[in-house]
Amino acid sequence: MAPAFLDVFSGTLKEGAETVRATRPDLVRSEMERVYARQVSPAPLWIRGLHRGDAEAWQLLVRAQRAAFDTALRPVWPVVQDLHQREFVRHALAVAEHGIGAALAALVPGARAHESGWELDAPHEQDIELRGRGVLLLPTFHWTGRPLISHLPDRPLTVTYPAGPGVPLPQAGADDTDDALAGVLGRTRVEILLLLADEHTTSELARRLAVSNATVSAHTAALRGAGLITTVRAGRAVLHRRTALGSLLVRRRGGTGGTHG
Repeated sequence: MAPAFLDVFSGTLKEGAETVRATRPDLVRSEMERVYARQVSPAPLWIRGLHRGDAEAWQLLVRAQRAAFDTALRPVWPVVQDLHQREFVRHALAVAEHGIGAALAALVPGARAHESGWELDAPHEQDIELRGRGVLLLPTFHWTGRPLISHLPDRPLTVTYPAGPGVPLPQAGADDTDDALAGVLGRTRVEILLLLADEHTTSELARRLAVSNATVSAHTAALRGAGLITTVRAGRAVLHRRTALGSLLVRRRGGTGGTHG
């Protein structure tokens, strides 16, 4: 079991290394003591150096992280990125079709979602209160065991879980993918997502789709509830924007997800 302060999730390897290095010294010491408490043999010298806060030991850790990434992940990084995008889209479709509770319950075997929380199978029982920190779901394709929980101060609760089978969408072409999305979201909602590559008001969407404002409002409410769009009021107008999650869905069409027609 690795020290929890190594579980950081940044946009780049450099940012991740900087986040690890910025860990509070008391947290580094407590995590090192927890991990090595049951070890029979003494900890390596560089581990004891980390415990003391030695700069040289930290430099060694950073070099080891970069070497591990270069050896294990960099050669297949484009594949990993594509698999992650497919997993994000798969989860977004599950949320859009069944709701967040059902999607969380189906995320990993043994998961249960109910009004008071989300339960995961684990080797020991632990109750965690978020207190506004949020949850970060991190799919991984090189771990097949139980979900790993990272519960550190001032960071979101992070759940690393074995990823699912990927997005259940055909890759033949945009028309086929549109049909698959429409089967989940409905044709009009897919059209709205495509149009929202650019910001639109309710009236503009209604005019482009040749439907009433009330119809657009009903569809945008559903898309907003699924986290696929955001809505803000600007004076008398209501502006709709596609979220990053919504863009992931339409991007799987095989193009850029821009407007058409």
